[in-house]
Amino acid sequence: MRTFLALIFLALFSVSVNADTTTTSEPDTGFSAVCPNANIFTNVFDQICWDCFLDSISLMGVNVGDEPDGAASKLPVCACTDALGVPEIGYPLAFWRPSRVVEVQSVPWCSPALGGIKLQETMTGLGTQRLGNSDSSGSVANLFYHHHYFSYPIMEMLGMLAFPSCTDGYVDMDLLYISEVDPLWNNDLLSLILNPEAIIFANPIAKAWCIQDCLTTTANNQSEDSYGCAGCDGNLYPLTGNVIRQGNKVAASSLVAQRVLAGLHRKGLAKKTIGNTAMCKPEYFPTIPRSQYKFSMMYPVPQAASNLASAGATSAQEDASTGPEFNEKLAGGESGVDAFNQCCHPMGMSTARWCTPYGGRERAGKDAYLYMIWNYRDCCVRGSGSSGE
Repeated sequence: MRTFLALIFLALFSVSVNADTTTTSEPDTGFSAVCPNANIFTNVFDQICWDCFLDSISLMGVNVGDEPDGAASKLPVCACTDALGVPEIGYPLAFWRPSRVVEVQSVPWCSPALGGIKLQETMTGLGTQRLGNSDSSGSVANLFYHHHYFSYPIMEMLGMLAFPSCTDGYVDMDLLYISEVDPLWNNDLLSLILNPEAIIFANPIAKAWCIQDCLTTTANNQSEDSYGCAGCDGNLYPLTGNVIRQGNKVAASSLVAQRVLAGLHRKGLAKKTIGNTAMCKPEYFPTIPRSQYKFSMMYPVPQAASNLASAGATSAQEDASTGPEFNEKLAGGESGVDAFNQCCHPMGMSTARWCTPYGGRERAGKDAYLYMIWNYRDCCVRGSGSSGE
């Protein structure tokens, strides 16, 4: 049976590659397919939202900050079993940790996180380089994005809060997943193999449910039960790189990042780390536990400070046209929506709050976006330091 499934996968891969490499020239998209450098190695301190760590910290049942929905019970002690089944007593610890980086880009094989290199030059991948077409209202009508998924445990890399019981086994940056070799990422129909529930969510009742999710996430109240929604970013399904009719490219890239996490949870490559059952060992969870994650943009304009002036200053360095005037508009609330002045936001929060309608985090000619993924970790710190992996 395994051999049969492997042959089917190879056949699909070959058909897609052959269809994609019939021409030797890149499609004419109207701009030079330059792969930008996000400089994530040189801008560690001014490109990362360190304030997000302080959003919620819990130690031995005492919590500081607003804990997310579904967090573990607040008890002074906890217990886990070791490899021999012997109980180990420890103390509970919970905090937000930067764990992953997702880069979303329209150019196949382009990796801004790795210095702007192309991982491959001889094959354009299972998708093609496509830009969004705009309708009469100016909104993006059609987009296709690839993604790369990295481990980025920056706290462990810097020796900060390096508790073995609370790690996920990664201690350095590593490339974990690329969409260019995934035939399911390029085809909405094939993606139903792993996500058949996508058909269920294509109805008016599910749409109403997701509208409520948009409202709650924009109010900074992420619900773990909204596993089938993507907040205000759009439709979570299908779990592919095809994004239809999006208000702006920042929202489109955020939607793709959410789809990445949802797909990895279904494949078992991302685990649930929030709640009582995940304290001893991260567990498989087939849908995305939305309250477990927060995003902060790293590129093109970092969310790196919990005050609007600092964020605007970084923005001004990238584009002088969004300098002091941009800050005044943002701080003054001219958009009619209160600006979100925290530097990491729940998945699906309206870009009218965290990105602003003035295009503060979108740059002309730069169709690549990097997001730091903050992961809420409930863990039981034991004397042996075992992580349970």
